[in-house]
Amino acid sequence: PASPQIAEPVDAAYPGGTIRLRVDATDVDRKIFRVRETIPVAKAGPMALYYPKWLPGNHSPTGPIDKLGGLIITANGQRVEWRRDPVDVFAFHVDVPKGAAALELEFQFLSPTDTREGRVVMTPAMLDLQWNTVLLYPAGYFARGIQLEPTVQLPDGWKYGTALEPAGAATADNATTFKPVA
Repeated sequence: PASPQIAEPVDAAYPGGTIRLRVDATDVDRKIFRVRETIPVAKAGPMALYYPKWLPGNHSPTGPIDKLGGLIITANGQRVEWRRDPVDVFAFHVDVPKGAAALELEFQFLSPTDTREGRVVMTPAMLDLQWNTVLLYPAGYFARGIQLEPTVQLPDGWKYGTALEPAGAATADNATTFKPVA
């Protein structure tokens, strides 16, 4: 079947607003990043979400879509059905319900547990959170037009090193929110 229409990206700000992304990176034993993402929406109707496919420094579509699991999307507290694009496996289609101000996403990034599965990015001693592996973003906009407010929750006693600027001190559950970035 023909693929549902996915808007070509434009060089404009995403009209919905800033996406909030919260990553719980405390499950180091099973190497699972648990993600909660809030994507504000400007209107009801069809919308496509992408998992990052083309990554800087890569010369082919290498985004680890095979490690994404458990995707649940809700709006106004109600579950919203999603459909995988029949042609582009990195794309997901949803119908934003009337009256919805945002889509709430929950999913996991199941990071490799062995080098045969890919680059190991989480161990009991350290982790390498690659933000592109833990988000979906609205199709139709250049990445520089989409603002994201990331938060990471680390295991107790862990510290972070990043170029991102914290928006404030870590919370009691060792979560740090960073200032919005494109």
